[in-house]
Amino acid sequence: MADNDARASRAGEDSPESPKFLELVTDECEPGRVLIGVRDFDSAFLLMVSLAQGLGSSELRLDRGRAGKVRLAEFRRVGNRVLFLVRNKHVRTSGDPAAVRAGAESFAPSVVWSGPVLREHDGVVVVDVTGLVVTDHDRIAEQLREHGQGDYVLDSSTSLPLTAGSRTGPCGVRLPALLTFRGPGQGAAVREAAADPAVLTFVQQLQLMRLPDPPLPPRRYHPASGGYGIGYTDHRLAGTADTQVKVQPRFRLERTGADPARVRRPIVFQVDPAVPEPFRSAVVEGGNWWQDAFARIGQADAYRVEVGGADFDPYDPDVNAVVWVHRAGRGWSHGQALTDPRTGEILTARVRLGSQRLDQVRALGEALLAPYGHPEEAERVAAVEELVLARVRQLAAHEIGHALGFMHNFASTRHPRPSVMDYPHPHIGVTAEGRLDLSAAFGTGLGPWDHFLVAHAYGEFPGRDEEDALAALRAEAAAAGLVYVTDEDGRGPEAGHPDGVPWVMPGAGDALDALAACLRVRRVALSGFSPGVLPPDRQTGELEERIVLLHLLHRHEVAAVARLIGGVRYAYGRAGENGGGTVAVDAMLQRRAVSALTELLRAEELALPDRALAVLTPPGIRYGRTSQYFDTLAGRVFDPFAAARTAAAMVTEQLLEPGRLNRLAWQHAVDPAVPGVTELLDATLAATWRRTDPVPSSVTAGAAVQYTAGWLLLHHLLTVLGGTGLHAPVRAEVLAVVRRLAADLRRPAGRGQEGAQEYEAAELLSAYLADPDAVRVEPLPRIPPGAPN
Repeated sequence: MADNDARASRAGEDSPESPKFLELVTDECEPGRVLIGVRDFDSAFLLMVSLAQGLGSSELRLDRGRAGKVRLAEFRRVGNRVLFLVRNKHVRTSGDPAAVRAGAESFAPSVVWSGPVLREHDGVVVVDVTGLVVTDHDRIAEQLREHGQGDYVLDSSTSLPLTAGSRTGPCGVRLPALLTFRGPGQGAAVREAAADPAVLTFVQQLQLMRLPDPPLPPRRYHPASGGYGIGYTDHRLAGTADTQVKVQPRFRLERTGADPARVRRPIVFQVDPAVPEPFRSAVVEGGNWWQDAFARIGQADAYRVEVGGADFDPYDPDVNAVVWVHRAGRGWSHGQALTDPRTGEILTARVRLGSQRLDQVRALGEALLAPYGHPEEAERVAAVEELVLARVRQLAAHEIGHALGFMHNFASTRHPRPSVMDYPHPHIGVTAEGRLDLSAAFGTGLGPWDHFLVAHAYGEFPGRDEEDALAALRAEAAAAGLVYVTDEDGRGPEAGHPDGVPWVMPGAGDALDALAACLRVRRVALSGFSPGVLPPDRQTGELEERIVLLHLLHRHEVAAVARLIGGVRYAYGRAGENGGGTVAVDAMLQRRAVSALTELLRAEELALPDRALAVLTPPGIRYGRTSQYFDTLAGRVFDPFAAARTAAAMVTEQLLEPGRLNRLAWQHAVDPAVPGVTELLDATLAATWRRTDPVPSSVTAGAAVQYTAGWLLLHHLLTVLGGTGLHAPVRAEVLAVVRRLAADLRRPAGRGQEGAQEYEAAELLSAYLADPDAVRVEPLPRIPPGAPN
């Protein structure tokens, strides 16, 4: 449990002896009602919502410990009624009373509840807020609908306040409630997780909290800071300055008067004692890596992670909690910072660690090392267990980093030491004897970017101008080569920055080197694939899941190499700073990337080895395939066509992404040395339909695999042409390639089975060119998820 200094009142707040923010009034006549006493009307406070009972679905993320967005609210009295208003925290107007009034009256508030005044005494207005407490403040029904689970409605007959759990104090009040939703119960996610998918019951924790007074002096957000930029529009600035006010989220760190070397209220994260050992100790160890960064800025006592006690309460606003969450399926962990929307002050933080991540990492380690039944089984199993612990340490540091106010940095793989705010791929070595080595899979401790993050968000600069000091920190980071690329610029096939690709194997040089290293690991692992990738008590159908992990092991390196094609580098900053604009990736490097990726469409890279195919067995009775498996059109058995087709689609989804083709076409128009769209498409065809060298006889069903890739490529091309993502000249260029291919494929007709395949492909393309609506384009295969790792 955190000690007293960690739980002391926030700066400027009332002492524990001060009057409570809201009174909880006992209702002896109707014990099921929630009565509160309100003193202050028309004064803003914070509305925070959490879930204490989750759904357990990775897809829906309605987890135990989930915190919703913080909102600004207030009570207003109108005659004999009390209204509960919620205001848009993203718009406000500062200044004199007239300016503030104009701003408040320009944007409509939302009255989400009202109730009659029951009685008054000593300046306290008593009101029944039962209806407010059982309101769906977190919009659970809306989230279920948006995720395709159907229209759920709050059931008032089975929703009620949990009065025994209500709490109040000087800082705020907590009002829990049982919320039950009724709906169709037909969504896949709710069917997987809920006891009765037609009736979903949650526990909502509603918290009404005082705003900190005095407010924390805000620290202006900078796009290159690595922090979250939160804020609002201040219309007082209209016509004179940028109305978008963005600040850096951060905890308040103030020195005590008696001992300036100590922090009044340290940042303490409590780890859920539900986390089992040895993972609990790994969470504490990884979370405490941040201590080094705080120590370097002279705040050694400002931060720590420790295990919560027997009375651990993750919903106490004085607790920064690391909550252990169970879910169905592969899912993400989350770090949340709940902030004062005026200043960015982090008031409380919540981290959710998903227990299923342990299984995901263990499965990868077992697939790589195939330890069971091996002469070195004990040594290999120990290596797998250490892999999991190393990943948990890094995961804890990463999610707590979010809760401290920091964003991802997907470019840190090439830093002198990767940031914990990156998504890490394990470093997998190959020994001189051709064995896989996981001994240095994940690093320990912080990287230089992480030290920069803490210095920029929490550093103190006595005697210096803060803006100048922060600018100097950013300049030092840039000079050290600490490139920063985050979320939208780092994820998805449409992203274009070549340096910001998550999950790339570290320590292998550039993206092309990383792909080569990963392919080598993949070949070694597939050549050793055996029933030993599974613990001996697991059903053999799970071998299919493990083969997916290896067959698609290089998926992230494929994305990294694809970013070089049509790739552009740029940095975040302000207009008054140097370094704006974009720079295209070197033309020769782009051409090398095209060659490396199109090679992956050859049968040698797409076919699974005989050794692996020979041991794959359908799931046993009472077991089934999940989203982690390849889909199959082969009935109950494993479908090698599907495996090859999916591996090919993993490449073509990157190469044929419309945004990439548009960028490439423009870059080629500006600089003909850059490979154009036609060259890119010709390279994919040279590896498939126009392949001239024979497929080696060592490749299982080599010709069938090669044609599988060819057909996938054709249907993907037609899918792109049928969409709206290409500019007209780029679409015309793709059409020209398709027309030329249709003509070329007709020429070898009459050469047996090969000629038949090519003739049918020509017929398909010709039919599409004549009437696109008359051709059935096969949907692209579903690629089993590879993240989170």
